[in-house]
Amino acid sequence: RWTGEEGGQKPQRESSGTGFLISWGEDTQQPIRIITNAHVVRNATTVRARASFGPHVVSCQVEWLSLPLDLALLRITQGDWNDFCKGWSFDFANAAAAVMKSVTDPASNGNNNVTKLLTLSTGLPKLDENVTCVGFPQGGTQISVTRGVVSRIDVDSQYVLRIQIDAAINPGNSGGPVFDEQGQVVGIASSHLRGAGNIGYIIPSKIVSNFLQMCKDNNEVKVEDRFSGLGALVVQEESIEDSKHVPGIPNLAILGSQTLESKALRHNLGLDELDILGGVRIVGSLNNNNNDSFHTGDRLDGDDVLLSINGIPIGMDGTIQLSETRPDERINFRSLVTCQRVGSKVTLDVLRKKERKELSVSLNMSRFLVPQYDDFDAIPLYVVVGGCVFTPLSLPLVSEKKSNKSTSFSRYYRDQRSGNEQMIVLSKVLNDEVNVGYHGWKNLVLKSVNGFEPKNIQELVDVIVRKMEGEMMNFRCTVVGEQDADYVICMSEQEVIHSENRVLQRHMIASWCSMEAISKELRDEVEKNEPSETKRRNAYHTMKDMRHVLERV
Repeated sequence: RWTGEEGGQKPQRESSGTGFLISWGEDTQQPIRIITNAHVVRNATTVRARASFGPHVVSCQVEWLSLPLDLALLRITQGDWNDFCKGWSFDFANAAAAVMKSVTDPASNGNNNVTKLLTLSTGLPKLDENVTCVGFPQGGTQISVTRGVVSRIDVDSQYVLRIQIDAAINPGNSGGPVFDEQGQVVGIASSHLRGAGNIGYIIPSKIVSNFLQMCKDNNEVKVEDRFSGLGALVVQEESIEDSKHVPGIPNLAILGSQTLESKALRHNLGLDELDILGGVRIVGSLNNNNNDSFHTGDRLDGDDVLLSINGIPIGMDGTIQLSETRPDERINFRSLVTCQRVGSKVTLDVLRKKERKELSVSLNMSRFLVPQYDDFDAIPLYVVVGGCVFTPLSLPLVSEKKSNKSTSFSRYYRDQRSGNEQMIVLSKVLNDEVNVGYHGWKNLVLKSVNGFEPKNIQELVDVIVRKMEGEMMNFRCTVVGEQDADYVICMSEQEVIHSENRVLQRHMIASWCSMEAISKELRDEVEKNEPSETKRRNAYHTMKDMRHVLERV
């Protein structure tokens, strides 16, 4: 992969977080799992866990991962589980309905190795309700308990429910359970607001339940409405292998919505005639027949007025009641969608051209033109041609390079992908004699290569190795916001070929492109033309080698 300004891998480091055990219902044959935050174990090479009061450390495998929801499920085999549980005073056969208490129960006479039923809360805590965070934050090695109150219930930037609390959440708390006054888990500690005092965020149990049910659905295991867990654990990060991704956050496939406080606009849309007080105007649809990620059947269109979702009315300010029992608290209407599971259906009440309609819409996840998460929707890919490094634009790349301060790609962040479309950018130029005149160029959007307009990185590779004609390579690029201004990189094709090994060796790059940047069709053709496995591996080293195997030189 290509990372940062100079490429290469980041140095290895260790970190730790918190998790707690989750059973799979009544089936004791299923392995026990640990649930934690995705950011605790993401990109790890090994993951090991131990109980808060036991010396035994076991290896874990990340079985399920959701980067958008920041949740992960780790697996411990039953053999390791027996070692893990040595000294615990409960029957392993009944572990699915037990929890090891993290603090001393007065009824246990000082013995905190007792069992107690632990369940995920089915509702949201009330404002000013007391909550308790249990975990292993920095500052010590023993379990830590902090208490606070629920300060706010809101949505994040993806319109997913989150709960703000004032109990201390510090590095190491991530993934730990947060209990309400009844001892139920109301959420999982996830983050805190830097630079602010006592503002922490937890993932509500509703979102956690959806994540677990998606794992169970995909694992073809009977879905249960409630889950039980076993105690608080340290998850000591050192491994991830073969983890499976749970689908991301569902959406309505709309460009956005417009509030309807304007009386003139409400009259123009026909709301006054029908005496409708609420609703939001849909500013545009993301549906595209060429995009298999969008919904099929009923769909929202631009100028529709969305009145309700699953019978819950939407106010003219774009908010809904938090619940029937809490009508005075309101929240963004999109939380009704993001709290659903991908693939589920919602019923929409819509005013279209002054006529009311009822739509049944299947919810799928967003596919953004600028992917948002490495190893989820963003696969780090690169192509090096004459020292020019081309790569698909992604938020992790922008964050790594901090290029958003000098070049604004933000206008593309919410655009949806059409099929396999990618935005290819010139990440940087690796200085060499072959590219004199272009040193220092970076953050340009690629428009065409010798007249061809590649839609993605694989098409770019295909164009370079199979469709280039003439003595020169011409890459036309543009700056964001200056689509009519072309910046041309022109290099001699023969000089590019002769400089390949020199550029790669000088900058310690193994291959001229990522293997994933080569389409399956192109790889099949290489393997067909080069039956020797040893020679075939060398065929991908440089553009010249690939052309030779494909009989282009």
